[in-house]
Amino acid sequence: MLSDRQIVELFHLHFVRLFCAGADRHRFGIKGGCNLRFFFESVRYSEDIDFDVAGIPVHTLKEKVNRVLGGPALAMPLRSRGISIAAATAPKQTETTQRWKVGLSTGATLPLHTKLEFSRRPNTEGAVVEPVSGAVLAEYQMMPVLAPHYPLPAALRQKVGALVGRSTVQARDVFDLSVLLSRAGGRIDALRPTRAQIPKAIERAMDVSYDQFKAQVASYLKPEHLDEYGTRKAWEAMQAQVVDALEKAAP
Repeated sequence: MLSDRQIVELFHLHFVRLFCAGADRHRFGIKGGCNLRFFFESVRYSEDIDFDVAGIPVHTLKEKVNRVLGGPALAMPLRSRGISIAAATAPKQTETTQRWKVGLSTGATLPLHTKLEFSRRPNTEGAVVEPVSGAVLAEYQMMPVLAPHYPLPAALRQKVGALVGRSTVQARDVFDLSVLLSRAGGRIDALRPTRAQIPKAIERAMDVSYDQFKAQVASYLKPEHLDEYGTRKAWEAMQAQVVDALEKAAP
């Protein structure tokens, strides 16, 4: 039996498998939580999936996404796991952002909700096409999947930008930075271009309490990792790691 988080993730993976299979995949880049989960083996599930997109008109992208969402190539593997798309809407379709809301049904519970969001950028040249982690795919018995995503240096800079730029600080940004910094093995050169943002990033990272982390992030962690990552001690260690790395990268 799949958990609710796994059901959403399985949908994201099958969407990526189909959406990123074409010759235009170099025009996209998976970012955010799904980037960390699929390519850096983060233990945090992501509620939604976010892409950057460049060089594709709004109507072309809308047609492509709708074709995938409404097609049998997505419906069939989901149906084999008892999952169906109960609803799919496209509430925001602008020149800067295109967003779809999807409801997933298993027949036994209320629909599970997720979003697909595409942010238009001048380019996605920092993105690379690589295989999704075999460990992640193995959870669902899926064959290999190639997809465009942002590699470690770009992902680090994006996370600093997210920590600074959100109207409300999010504990997940600190957790994600800890994951990426662990992958970087202490190398912080990638943070140098974000020097101007670092003082604010440090301030925001220190503002996140354990209670915020527990409320916002803990329920999205893989259950078997709760004892390792979900405790106050673990949170304080992650927070200290992030602040220390940011301070070393500061001007």
